[in-house]
Amino acid sequence: MQLWALIVDGFRQAVDSKIFWVLACGTVVIMLALLSIGFEEGKAVFLFGAFETESGGYNPMFELGRSRLVGVIIYYVMSLFLGWIGVVLMIIATADLIPGMLQSGSVEVLAAKPISRWRLFLYRYLSGLVFVFLQAALFIGLTVLVMGFRWGVWRPGLLASIPLLVLMFSYLYCVSAAVAVKTRSALACVLITIGAWVVFAMVSQAPMLMEAFRMEKSSRLYRVVYAVSWVPPKTGDLPILAARFAHAGTSSDVLPESVLQSGGPQQREDFELAREIEERQLKQPPVYSIGSSLLFEAVVLGFAMLSFARTDF
Repeated sequence: MQLWALIVDGFRQAVDSKIFWVLACGTVVIMLALLSIGFEEGKAVFLFGAFETESGGYNPMFELGRSRLVGVIIYYVMSLFLGWIGVVLMIIATADLIPGMLQSGSVEVLAAKPISRWRLFLYRYLSGLVFVFLQAALFIGLTVLVMGFRWGVWRPGLLASIPLLVLMFSYLYCVSAAVAVKTRSALACVLITIGAWVVFAMVSQAPMLMEAFRMEKSSRLYRVVYAVSWVPPKTGDLPILAARFAHAGTSSDVLPESVLQSGGPQQREDFELAREIEERQLKQPPVYSIGSSLLFEAVVLGFAMLSFARTDF
């Protein structure tokens, strides 16, 4: 009962920030936009038939078209709305959960309850993840239903994106929690967490960028950068992991061949190199990305819990 009460209390605080409803409204708008798109007799219709065009390589009657449609959802719609805009808003919405608990008057009451400090901190932390879970479940669940009933594309594997998004957010939220214990400032939590997110993305994606610039893997610099890239959490792996479970292929596979072949030889070579890099990521067992990220999270969260337990209130 204590666990449930504390999680619900934290969730209500996050919902009171109004960001929950902003994200929910955004989800509704995107679902309406997806519903307005249909496919019939080799044509794609938009705005419920207001205008139409050739479906090209996106005809859901064929497996290639279905995979490309799922890829568009993962690499563009979901990655933009939940992976970027949504994450920033969720960082803001959950930033005050722990600092608010640490405010004078609140923390004394909570600390007086018959519950250990580390459990109190952990329950508050989980309340933020519940907030993210509900947003992810709403968006991805509705997306699966719209794709299935409207387009005839059923990919239940896309539902794996729900826990994946919660995991990705938890990698950042542990930083916010640690900052909250040390500063008790929601603003500091937001700024430092977003800054950490940028650093994590740059460091973890650095080896792929070096490959894109055709740096030799045998070079000492590449080996050092590759080793360092395993330290931070892999916040940028969400689309690849989601595509793996939904069988959507790479981001290059989303584009029709006419687009891939429209550029010059150098551009086509760059496309092939990017596809090769992503295909290697798709084949890599998820345990490597998730495991190393969870290890980082455990260390940071452990530090935050220890600091909270030792703080005098």
